[in-house]
Amino acid sequence: MSERTDAVVTTLDATIVPGEVVGRGSEQAYRRLAPAPGEPHVTRDDLTGRRTGPLLSLLRFVHVTDYQLADLASPGRIDFVQRYADRRGWAGMVPAYRPQEIVSTHAFEAMARTVARLARDPGTPVRFVLTTGDNTDNAQRNELRQFLTLMHGGASVDPTFGVSGSGDTTAIPSYTVSGDYYNPEPGSRDRYKQRYGFPDRPGLLASATEPFPARGFGVDWLACFGNHDCLAQGRAPVTPGFQGLLTGDQRPVAAPAALPRAPTDAYLTDPAVLAGGATMKIRPRTDRRIIDKTEYIRAHLDSPGTPRGHGFSETDLAEGRTYYCYDEVPGVRVIVLDTTNPAGHSTGSIGRRQRDWLEQRLIEVHSSYRDVAGAEVRTGFQDRVVVLASHHGLTVFDNTTQRPDEAAHPDADLPRVLGREVEALLHRFDNVALWLAGHQHLNAVTAKRRSDGGGFWHVITSGLCEWPSQARMVELLVGEGVLVVRSTMIDHAAPLAPGTVLDLWDLAAAHRELGANEPTRVGGPESAGTRRDRNVDLLVPIGPALCAALRACGTGR
Repeated sequence: MSERTDAVVTTLDATIVPGEVVGRGSEQAYRRLAPAPGEPHVTRDDLTGRRTGPLLSLLRFVHVTDYQLADLASPGRIDFVQRYADRRGWAGMVPAYRPQEIVSTHAFEAMARTVARLARDPGTPVRFVLTTGDNTDNAQRNELRQFLTLMHGGASVDPTFGVSGSGDTTAIPSYTVSGDYYNPEPGSRDRYKQRYGFPDRPGLLASATEPFPARGFGVDWLACFGNHDCLAQGRAPVTPGFQGLLTGDQRPVAAPAALPRAPTDAYLTDPAVLAGGATMKIRPRTDRRIIDKTEYIRAHLDSPGTPRGHGFSETDLAEGRTYYCYDEVPGVRVIVLDTTNPAGHSTGSIGRRQRDWLEQRLIEVHSSYRDVAGAEVRTGFQDRVVVLASHHGLTVFDNTTQRPDEAAHPDADLPRVLGREVEALLHRFDNVALWLAGHQHLNAVTAKRRSDGGGFWHVITSGLCEWPSQARMVELLVGEGVLVVRSTMIDHAAPLAPGTVLDLWDLAAAHRELGANEPTRVGGPESAGTRRDRNVDLLVPIGPALCAALRACGTGR
């Protein structure tokens, strides 16, 4: 399989934008992708003045998020709900289907190979890859196994999760000729072709079923827990009835005739509520069951690659704890939070126990901090810069949901702590420089200022599952009295337009092009962000003690 070794993959030299119109539907034009000029780094000094002195590099890593890797034939899928996207009350249940999902694993592998090539370049060493959750779509055992294979490589990936060659392929929506789903074969005149001008692409479906070798990112990688990694379709706690549906022999293909009046609330109570319509018979599979936190952690501890556990430890396994610290880079502490609410709904929060744990981990890397009254507290600890990571960012940190028996539930952490309190906590600790998140499927960079000056940067990276399907390279550099957080967006090395061979790279190109034309993507029409959200140098003021500690760890740039 050919490699696209001549492709430009960071957006410093070239970018990718929607280009010429090649198809017209009744509601939207379909555009090919086109090359555009590169974007040099824009300096953002919202928190401090301009940087001074030579810069020393501390760390370079890559942020990826929101694979939403889906077993498309699973009985847990509710793709048929997409037809209700425009109905009042259904916004919390869509998107339930994406036209590019049939070639999503190819795009993920393309990004892994692209980052692996960057990591081998002595001019751009990459220390690790950091994921921020929603690695799976429905928290299924087989989805997690596929995700782990894509991360570390060394095995074959079946994009259909084992149903290729069986009659179950027709349980994947795009392999049917239906008015609701995009089918690239000429015989389909579906809504995506009629309304949005999507193209015929003969042979894509057959090529998309072919297994391919996963090569992995080739560097250390760290995991993070998202709402799609523990809840049914990222929304609802799992019930025995839903587990039975997942592992059974009936695949729902239509909603029940009597639709719930409040679908999101009904689904939260019972994720099998939409499974009462027409079904098709499939082969039952036990590996479709949703796993719990203990199994999730165990799977990471047992998976190949480094570091062992990918952030999780045996202690985390014993305690069922899905948040941790990573301290393997001198001068830096990475704190990975679990912002999912096990009681349900898709937005985030943390519990009081995790909040108190976070405060202690912050104290340990500050020689001084401020207590809740604003008084300085000296600790005797050595200063380190803090990078936080989580699935949900502060803009969606509002989830107070509780189950009827929440206080007795084994994974409960009450009361739930919301964004305002967490941000106030962080502002008491001057070494906090960066918070990385996903979930919203868009690129966004926001300064979080303290009232007395300084603060940290809140950075959201777009999901790999949707346009612009990018990763973000992050570098920490220290100058005199300032830390520079350098962000550079990465496009995977597939061509702008899919060719006729329809190999892995062509299918990854099709994924990106289809995603750019998807009308209902989570991040909205501006999911790529602005230039101030992509290639940026983010300046953070740092005190003399932290500056001295970091300069002792850095290398010249």
